[in-house]
Amino acid sequence: MSDRPFYPDQAPAEETADAVLEQISGDADAAEAGDVEAAEEGKAAETQTASFSGFLHYKQTVTNLITDLKKLREFSEKLNLEGNISSIDEILDRLSRDSFSVAIVGEFKRGKSTVINALLGKNILPVDVLPTTATLNKITYSVTPFVKIEYKDGREEQIEIDQLNNYVTKLTKESEEVAKTVKEAVVYYPINYCKNGVTIIDTPGLNDDAAMTEVTMSVLPQIDAALMVIMAQAPFSESERDFLENKIITSDLGRVLFIVTGIDLLDEEDVDRVLDNIRSRIQEHVLKKAADTFGTDSREYDAYRQKLGQIQVYGLSAKQALKAKTKGDPELLERSCFPAFEAALEKFLSEDRGAVTLSAPVSRIKASSLEIVKAIQLRQSTLEMAAEEFDEKYQEALAEIERIRQERTQEFATINANAQKTFDELIPMLQDYWPSVEEAAMDAVDSYPLTGEDLKKKNMDATVESLTGAVKNAVSRTGQRVAERIQAFINSALENEAERLSDFEASFFNATQKIQNIFVSKESGAVLDSIIGTAGNYFIPGVGSVYAGFKEAGWKGALLGGAVGLAGTVASAYGLGFLIPVLSIPITWPALIIAGIAAGAIGLFGAKWAVGKAFANDKIEKFKTNFKEAVSKELSNLRAQDSLTDTVRDQVNSAFNALKDKINTETENILNDTQNQLTRIKVEMAQKETDNAHMQEEYADILKATDEICLRAETLGRQLIEVLTK
Repeated sequence: MSDRPFYPDQAPAEETADAVLEQISGDADAAEAGDVEAAEEGKAAETQTASFSGFLHYKQTVTNLITDLKKLREFSEKLNLEGNISSIDEILDRLSRDSFSVAIVGEFKRGKSTVINALLGKNILPVDVLPTTATLNKITYSVTPFVKIEYKDGREEQIEIDQLNNYVTKLTKESEEVAKTVKEAVVYYPINYCKNGVTIIDTPGLNDDAAMTEVTMSVLPQIDAALMVIMAQAPFSESERDFLENKIITSDLGRVLFIVTGIDLLDEEDVDRVLDNIRSRIQEHVLKKAADTFGTDSREYDAYRQKLGQIQVYGLSAKQALKAKTKGDPELLERSCFPAFEAALEKFLSEDRGAVTLSAPVSRIKASSLEIVKAIQLRQSTLEMAAEEFDEKYQEALAEIERIRQERTQEFATINANAQKTFDELIPMLQDYWPSVEEAAMDAVDSYPLTGEDLKKKNMDATVESLTGAVKNAVSRTGQRVAERIQAFINSALENEAERLSDFEASFFNATQKIQNIFVSKESGAVLDSIIGTAGNYFIPGVGSVYAGFKEAGWKGALLGGAVGLAGTVASAYGLGFLIPVLSIPITWPALIIAGIAAGAIGLFGAKWAVGKAFANDKIEKFKTNFKEAVSKELSNLRAQDSLTDTVRDQVNSAFNALKDKINTETENILNDTQNQLTRIKVEMAQKETDNAHMQEEYADILKATDEICLRAETLGRQLIEVLTK
């Protein structure tokens, strides 16, 4: 066993690529002959040794992956595989920037800051008697404590932590004025919890004003988890219900964990009953949200219910936990129920979220290792080849490379056509958008309860303001539902397109293998074909782990970091969220349409909105008729400025282009590396500079190390699949 935990080693490789492949083929035959059960037991045993649940284990796993990727990069440099190097560097860059982000959301006076301080074990954030303004407070790790203030005009300022109250609170008139100019405050502090790569984000209260809610909503698409804080004594206010049903995007709900604070104020026998009741109400609200968005008979609704599973609700006392941590009282900490919540949050971030994050580097290791082994096999097969024979095969290989590029161009034309088809199929939904919005606005006016007292001159301003707010909410809710249906349709189309590309990816692999077989003997080619056909079904030791998982993820593991290979299995559970990190689609992409809808609703009824007292003498029905006419006029003005169609077209194109660009980059890297390898061999032959004995020894060392790296990746890869499909 390796001295690197959670990522086990394996047996050494043979001295040549062909010998290794022949050994693998023999192992596969043995498995086929009746040793399948033993092979499966070995697979299970290896899988049990891997673990990335928990921050320390996760970080160790990331460190091990980085080490192995750097080793493969070193081998690629020796073999002049520039494309392989580029692909590895992309993953290394992602891993170097990997971190966890957790946002705390909830109403004012629900104890959000106390929960954060309890997580940190110190009173870092101010616990206000008044709501903060529309700023974000972030806490991240630094050996030296300080605060960086970022202003809305782009200025930055560094302050001491004890000055934070003067910048982000409403405790004084002066601090409130300063806070209006602040975009966010980042607290740097030597807290162990944040040392694990966790950034905590304190969001403004949901019920303070619209600007604060908008700031909170802007954060959600960019975080790994949201913790919604609810008070045990007063659960589910109107704004909390509205947040779950109308504000939060359906695709984000799976990342929300619910914290019920103040359980120490309940009678002990009531705690479980209260938590069960809150859990049921949350489930009711979030399923209503999904039903309103997709319809209960839709595939999206069924997938969402499956994804949602058991609502994660944790009852605790943040005050007790903070007190226990600051005073070092383990008994009080246990009574607070905070440790169980912390453990669940850590597991959620490192295992559930980590399974998606780690899939790309694991797949990159397999794909890059495959290219290294094939490059060595190619070189070994040409060491004794006559220059004339090589030159003839070299020209044949170049022709095949050009043919592959032409086939890829044709495939990209199909991707473009399917992107256009996706947009065309969305047109009816887009055409229905404004009629749906106007219908919702009219219904809001019709259903609004009015009395004669409301229409008296002294009450008219308040009546118009309240009714206008009801219309805005109706427009926003309807717009968001339509936008989410549009987004779900794009997601589904993208997943289907990724799955459709299986045929091209198989064709690409076969074509590149054909190039390999031009130079490699028929016997070696047959061995390789045997591996590809069987390695996905059996756990095979040796460099076969390069191919083990190939059948599972296919060449798609190389082209899309494994995402497409698993799309059919996990798409219903993870949707576009699984493809986003692999395809490098901006993380805010799913929210673009919805953000535009929200902005449109907020902008509805501008400075010229003047229903006011003009209708003061009208009866209720006449008032509502006039009000609806005024609303219809405002909606017409908004529609005239509509950019929804262009936004949707851009989103469809960006999604399909990301898919296309990823495939183009990966295939071109492979083709360029193959062509450059052949050209380099041609030059070496002409200059007669090859030291065969030395090269064979170096190849054996590379194969042995690649062998070990691949088995570790294969073991971890199987565990990732188990997490993603559980």
